[in-house]
Amino acid sequence: MMNLMRLITLNAWCGRALYPLMTFIKKSASETDIFCFQEVLDTDQGAVDERHPDEYVCGDLFRRITATLPDFNGAFASFGDNPHRQSQAIFVRKTVPVTDIGDFLVHEPVRAHEHGSAVFSSRKLQHLTFDLGGRECVIANLHGLWNGGGKTDCPERLAQSESVRKFLDGVKGPKVLCGDFNLLPDTESMAILEKGMINLVKTHGVRSTRTPLYRLYDDPTASKFADYALVSPDIKVERFEVLPDLASDHAALRLEFR
Repeated sequence: MMNLMRLITLNAWCGRALYPLMTFIKKSASETDIFCFQEVLDTDQGAVDERHPDEYVCGDLFRRITATLPDFNGAFASFGDNPHRQSQAIFVRKTVPVTDIGDFLVHEPVRAHEHGSAVFSSRKLQHLTFDLGGRECVIANLHGLWNGGGKTDCPERLAQSESVRKFLDGVKGPKVLCGDFNLLPDTESMAILEKGMINLVKTHGVRSTRTPLYRLYDDPTASKFADYALVSPDIKVERFEVLPDLASDHAALRLEFR
């Protein structure tokens, strides 16, 4: 029988809710094989404080998570031209037979800018390949671009989805695409990502992937969708759920699969 794998994806909100976040990670570690995080920093606090003068953002979040997960190997999708940028991080249990881990650009803005909550920055797709019962399985960790104008289609999002789609089409075995896509469920950009995949947020009737920490949580007109988990048909899903923990303004998604 194929090995059961347990995955959690979560937008870490750059550690704005640091104590609940670290408590959640520590609590979840014993029952998780792979963590996929978005909005993680691996830089000095001074650089972060300069860009976020009105709020707390944790500059050494990647190092803190690394220290909290001694049984995991971590990889941060850093930007060579600017090490202070937020990005994705994957942590995988040391017993998982990993064969490859990497990342590549899927969006690059005309003018990168980050100040407070306005983060117009390059975006990457981070990917992990490991042996799943004799088959190579790929986990892809995406944090979709944000443009300050909602989560609807735009040329940049369509191009980003096409870039991700091209990568997924090159994966012959089982695959999972997860993360904070910054997309509404009924967009063309989402449909491109869903091609040949099963959207677990849709199939499980999920109505929100945000927590009460989200600034628009009580606004009935605001969309509560951002985070997704998509699987190829050859992935056997044993369990999928949206977790209730208040570790971020995003909810963590948990997936058990073979």
